[in-house]
Amino acid sequence: MFLLTVSGPGGVEADFTVPSATLALDLALRSQRAGCFWRLEHDDGESVRALTLDRLRTLAVARASNAEELQLIDQIEWQHELQSSFQLN
Repeated sequence: MFLLTVSGPGGVEADFTVPSATLALDLALRSQRAGCFWRLEHDDGESVRALTLDRLRTLAVARASNAEELQLIDQIEWQHELQSSFQLN
């Protein structure tokens, strides 16, 4: 399980529990683009560890169950880069 906590600038906080590293990656990147702070932990049943964005990306690719999920990860990354470039302009 992945435990994602998103904090907005106005003090609003939301917690998400998701079973997939791919979904956690998508939520973390969307939160980042929205200007929110986020914290992610991975609970493997034995321990809970904080994850960085780079570690989450690596984990999502490693856990992808098929070619379609790898393509989805590529699309999530592409969408993030595209949306981030809009913010720069």
